[in-house]
Amino acid sequence: MSTRQHDARAYRPQVGELVLDRRTGRTGIYMGTLGGEHYLRPEGGGREWTAEPNHVSPAPGPRDSAD
Repeated sequence: MSTRQHDARAYRPQVGELVLDRRTGRTGIYMGTLGGEHYLRPEGGGREWTAEPNHVSPAPGPRDSAD
């Protein structure tokens, strides 16, 4: 049995969507999935990293300012 468990509730982002890698706390652009790993790229460009699908969620929206 694999150490990875399939989570049917895992969030499925769209290519180009800004997402949050909850494991690292980084946000990135979702580039695609290969071999069961999501590939994310920093918003300003740079080196991609992989994240397990169950660690990816929609990026939090901008916070409202309380003036």
